[in-house]
Amino acid sequence: MKRNVIALGVATAISVLAGNAFAGVIDNPAVATTTVNPEGLGNRLVFPYFTTQSDNATLINIVNTDTVYGKALKVRFRGAGNSDDIYDFQVLMSPGDIWTAAVTQDAEGYSQLATSDKTCTIPSNVNASFKNVNRLDSTKDTAAQTREGYIEVINMFDIVDIAGTTTDLFNRVKHVNGVAPCSGAAIDALVSEFTSVGGTTATSGPGYAYPTSGLAGDWIILNQANTAAWSGSALALATTNANAVFWPQTDATITLAATDSADPLLVYGKVAPVSFDLPDLSTAYGDEANALLARDNVTGLLASTSVLNEYVSDDTIAAVTDLLFSQPMRRYYVAADYTATTGTALPVRHVSTGTLFGTTAGDGLYYTSTQTTVVDRLICLKGVSFRSWDREETTTSTQFVISPGVSTTYNICGEAAVTSINNGGVTTGSALNAAVARNNIEVPYVDGWLDFNLTANNATNGLPVVGASFMRASNGAVNYGFAFPHKSR
Repeated sequence: MKRNVIALGVATAISVLAGNAFAGVIDNPAVATTTVNPEGLGNRLVFPYFTTQSDNATLINIVNTDTVYGKALKVRFRGAGNSDDIYDFQVLMSPGDIWTAAVTQDAEGYSQLATSDKTCTIPSNVNASFKNVNRLDSTKDTAAQTREGYIEVINMFDIVDIAGTTTDLFNRVKHVNGVAPCSGAAIDALVSEFTSVGGTTATSGPGYAYPTSGLAGDWIILNQANTAAWSGSALALATTNANAVFWPQTDATITLAATDSADPLLVYGKVAPVSFDLPDLSTAYGDEANALLARDNVTGLLASTSVLNEYVSDDTIAAVTDLLFSQPMRRYYVAADYTATTGTALPVRHVSTGTLFGTTAGDGLYYTSTQTTVVDRLICLKGVSFRSWDREETTTSTQFVISPGVSTTYNICGEAAVTSINNGGVTTGSALNAAVARNNIEVPYVDGWLDFNLTANNATNGLPVVGASFMRASNGAVNYGFAFPHKSR
C-alpha cells in the first residue's frame, strides 16, 4: 500500500495539518480507492449489531495490526430504530494495540460500556451508561432505544513517531510496560493542540499522518441465561490515500462544509451539528468532492440486489432464528425528525448526486413514499419480497420448477432490523430477543433458506444491507448459538 505520511519531522508536511487547525477534512492529494476488504482489515469498520436486550451482552475488540503507526479512532454507537447517535468517543491506539470493551444493561435498563483497557480515550473515562438521550425519540422509552444498534469505527488519522521528541502524541499513546502514559491532563492538552490554529511545529508537533488501513474488529454476543453465544467480524472498508478527518470530542457548535456529512438532520438544521457528530461514514474520506459522493461510493460497495440465508424453527430442538438486516448507510439518505409532529416522525431526506443511485425522482435511495414509509415512528423499507425453500426444495406450488418457492412482501422497519422466522409474533422470545426494530414472518417450512429481493420500488441497484442469521437450538439441557453471515447478489 502506498503511504502518504504528513508528519515525520518534515516541516512543510506538518504545517499542512497544523495550519488548517486539523478540525475537519484534510485532503490527501493522492488518488484514493475504497473497497470492502474480505480479509477483514481496513481504515473504517462497521459492527453490524450490538444488543443488551434481555440477558444479552456484547463484547467488542478493535485490533490495530499496524505495528509502526498508531491510530486515532472515532467510535460511535447508533440505535437500531432510526440510527440515532446514542454514544460516541475517541480511542487513541498505539501500534499493535487491542482495545476491548463490554456493553451490558445497567440497573435502569440503559446500555452501558465498561472497559479496563489501558489504551487512551477521549474523554479519559468512557465507562458510562448511554444516557445522553437528547437525540432520541422522546415519545418512546429512551432506555429501550439504547439497547440495540450498530457501531461505526473510523480511523481519523495515523499517529507517527517523530524522531528525537518525547512530548508528541505518539509517545503519549505508546504503551510503556503495558500501560499507555495518558492522563486526564494529557488528554486535555491534546484537545487544545487539535483545535489550536498553527499550534504545532515541525519539532514538537503531535505527529499526524493520513489514515491507513490495518484495523480489524470482532464481536461476541453472549446470553448467559440461555448459555448461547454468537460471534463474527466487523465489516472492513479499506481506503488507500485517505483523507485525515478530525473534530474534537466536544459539544461545540460547528458549521458543516460540503465534505463533512450527508446526515440530513445535520445538513438541514433539524439537529444543530456539534463537533462530536463528526466524522461519520459519509464524511469525504477519499477524493470525493462532497459528502454526497462519499455516501454514494460506500453505498455502492455495500449494495446487494438480494440477501440470502438459512433458518431453523424446529420445535423438537427448540430452534429459533432471527435475521438481522443492518443498513449502516441509510441514515445519510433519510432520517427521522422527531420534532416534526407529535404523532409521527417525519422523514427528512437528502438529495442524491445521481452518480450511482440517482432516479428520475432525484432523491436517490430511500426517496419519498415510494421506497419508505413510517410505522410506529420507525422508517421502513416498503414491499421487500422474499422467497422461501425447505431443505429439499419443497414448495406448496403444484407447478414443477427447478427452485420452487413461496413469495410475499413485507416492510423492514428500523436500521438494525431483526426479523424472526416462524416465531408467532414479535412479543415471543426469540434468538436475540430484539425489541426496538423487530418483526416476524411465517413461512410454510420448518427449516430451510430465504432469499430477500432488495430491488423493489426503483432500487434497481439494490440496497446497502449487511447482517447475519442468528440461530439457537438445544440438545437436552445444552443450548447452542450459531451465526451465519448473509450471502448476497
